[in-house]
Amino acid sequence: MRISFAVRPSTLRGAVVVGVWQGRRPTGAFAAIDPHGRLKKALKRLDFDGEAEETELFLAPALPLTTVVVAGLGKKKKLDPTQLRRIGGCILEELDDCRAINATVALDLPPAQAAELAYGLRLKAYRPLAKYRTKRDPDDEDDVLPVLESVVITTPDPQAAAARYAAREHIAQGVFLARDLTDEPGNVLGPAEFADRARLLESLGVEVTVLDETAIAEAGLNLLAAVGRGSNRPPRLVLLRWRGAAGRPLVLVGKGVTFDSGGISIKFDDEDMDAMKGDMGGAAAVIGALRAIAGRKAKAHVCGVLALAENMPSGRAQRPGDVVRSYSGLTVEVIDTDAEGRLVLADALAWAAATLGPKAMVDIATLTGSVEEVLGDPHAGLYANDDGLAGRLLIHSRVEAEPLWRLPLTESCDEDVKSDIADIKNCAWGEVPDNDDAARFLSRFVPEGVAWAHIDMAGKEWADEDDPLAPEAASGFGVRLFDALAGGT
Repeated sequence: MRISFAVRPSTLRGAVVVGVWQGRRPTGAFAAIDPHGRLKKALKRLDFDGEAEETELFLAPALPLTTVVVAGLGKKKKLDPTQLRRIGGCILEELDDCRAINATVALDLPPAQAAELAYGLRLKAYRPLAKYRTKRDPDDEDDVLPVLESVVITTPDPQAAAARYAAREHIAQGVFLARDLTDEPGNVLGPAEFADRARLLESLGVEVTVLDETAIAEAGLNLLAAVGRGSNRPPRLVLLRWRGAAGRPLVLVGKGVTFDSGGISIKFDDEDMDAMKGDMGGAAAVIGALRAIAGRKAKAHVCGVLALAENMPSGRAQRPGDVVRSYSGLTVEVIDTDAEGRLVLADALAWAAATLGPKAMVDIATLTGSVEEVLGDPHAGLYANDDGLAGRLLIHSRVEAEPLWRLPLTESCDEDVKSDIADIKNCAWGEVPDNDDAARFLSRFVPEGVAWAHIDMAGKEWADEDDPLAPEAASGFGVRLFDALAGGT
């Protein structure tokens, strides 16, 4: 689908989108196609008030227009970027439903607002992976491919709108990359294959360094090695670096368990085991963010660290009760091999802090089921040792519609993860929610003085229902948040 911008033409033909403000107050384009007020009366009969995200489809065979979509714009003073993106997504859905091939969106928006609306259209236009399908069911509404080829969005200054949208197109491509990777089956996407995808970012100017299993062992990343030991697909550690500015980097660290069986502590609920191909959602968010940041040539220094492993049971797999010396030197007693995400992150965080000298470090992971029970939808859990970093993340999370809820890093969890035979154990399964214990465990691998935040996005890697910004598929959660945190526009 191509998106472009133009000054509103004097005549409109084909599928056209016009808008009304709340209270059915018409925009100029709406008034132009409804000189006699018939369309406005029809909206009144339908109880269509013009609230934001309302849409209504009309077929108009007697007019030059074949299809009219009316979009509610809500209150003018409340039309912020987030709302505009959601309206754009709702419009895209209506155009797909009516099988439009080309469309003109004439909402009389200034260039900055037109660009944000276009961004929402683009985010909603993503389609889940279809390359493994040999045929589609034409009788299934959800299985019919869209036919929309181009959308023209009208605005008084098309060049300004196009310039603003260009950066957002790169962010959308980063989101799509994360969604595609999350949706890939585990037999296709292992640690080595994920690293190969990362190397493709070199064409955008991203420096890519891959540590294979030998380099991981030589570096002392023993926790990462232990998690991947049960698989015949060895682990990888990938460093992505975008040097868009001087100075110390913002470091993003992603958990990349390409499939999580639980290892020897195999998951008891095999009903949802297929979704464990998405246990690399954190790494997907990081690589997607680097794709976005490099694509828009951000004036920022950002590093991404991907801790990639497959957690499988075998004769070589780590066992409950094993003690492993981490990269930081702390010894870890492995109580449960299904609490593997914190192990790969612990090594990655300590390595990143020692190697990259970050000005701030944020990790993201599909880490604990308990955070879903504590927070439910739509928030991911946020832990931080720095109020300034936490504050910036919370602000960006609201603007980017990837909401976070800050939870406390409590010292009481130290007792939970105290080991009888090692420095620390990887989980406790006590009365304290495991998401708190996991965050406190990770904090032990962050050197004093390094601003750090941890995002537990368990459950957010998939969109369980259709949303104006995403279809019901992999979500790409975290890409927009991290791109905003990097800044450099």
